[in-house]
Amino acid sequence: MKELFKQVRTNSQLFADGLSSTAITRLCREGQLLRLARNAYVETALWRQWDKKTRLLAQQVSFIKTHENYILSHTSAALWWEAPLLSLPEKVWVSHPSPQVRSRPGVRVSAGRPAACAGASFHQGAWVTSPVQTAVDCARSLPLPDALCIMDFFLHRQLVSPEEVKQAVEASSGRGSRRALRVLELMSGLAESPAETLARYQIRQAGFLPPQEQALIRAGWATYRVDFFWPQQGVILEVDGRIKYEGGFGRPSQVIQDEKRRQRELEKLGYRVVRVMWEDVFSFPENLQALLVQAGVPRVGSARTARAGK
Repeated sequence: MKELFKQVRTNSQLFADGLSSTAITRLCREGQLLRLARNAYVETALWRQWDKKTRLLAQQVSFIKTHENYILSHTSAALWWEAPLLSLPEKVWVSHPSPQVRSRPGVRVSAGRPAACAGASFHQGAWVTSPVQTAVDCARSLPLPDALCIMDFFLHRQLVSPEEVKQAVEASSGRGSRRALRVLELMSGLAESPAETLARYQIRQAGFLPPQEQALIRAGWATYRVDFFWPQQGVILEVDGRIKYEGGFGRPSQVIQDEKRRQRELEKLGYRVVRVMWEDVFSFPENLQALLVQAGVPRVGSARTARAGK
């Protein structure tokens, strides 16, 4: 973020470098500078190098540097806290204590929020809504899977506690309150990635027997922690995100080799290991459902029926 604050420059900063208003206008016309907001610019060459997320962060920086008394909130605050967003927003989302301010092109304003603004946190150079406020705002305004990924992130990072979230959600009212209560019911601090959050959500939505999360299984001298575990059925579900094979957990070849060894050891104990990818929990949840059915994981209704028949 510090680098973005240097790269997004205001009129006064450009003036301090010796540029006049005429020179700034000329550089914009020639395509060397790009105007992000009123009185905020970035070098066009930099902008072309950035991905969509970095561009959105730069737009947030441009607003922060040119507007006082506003704080980043909702999805913009979630992005600033580095929470995972399933889809990037098209606008910067901010809050203001006064009820008189209005939204404008490219900026969504939640007005009349003195309490949220008073409780803001100064984080990475900007005022943003606190973690608990951000989590609850997103729970009330986003689709359930998106909000759940953000909530799980804050819980897993221990930026919020379940008690804080519960208190804030139950104290809220109005639009989105029922969705927030549903997020409260489904959230978990055990999920280590949005892929795991979505897998748990899809398992719940499809009515499967709830698994144990992050279960520890002893295999010889090793102890393995698995994403999801149905001990009675002897089924393990592992969710593989892309980052695992992109160097985030070491050399990809070593990661794959370790996974094969781990799976072999678990299967030697008689467990059935089911592996799914990001696409199976995000785009095609029917794949996840089919694999769990094949592995013998019962749905809640069928489990009750089976017990009743014994």
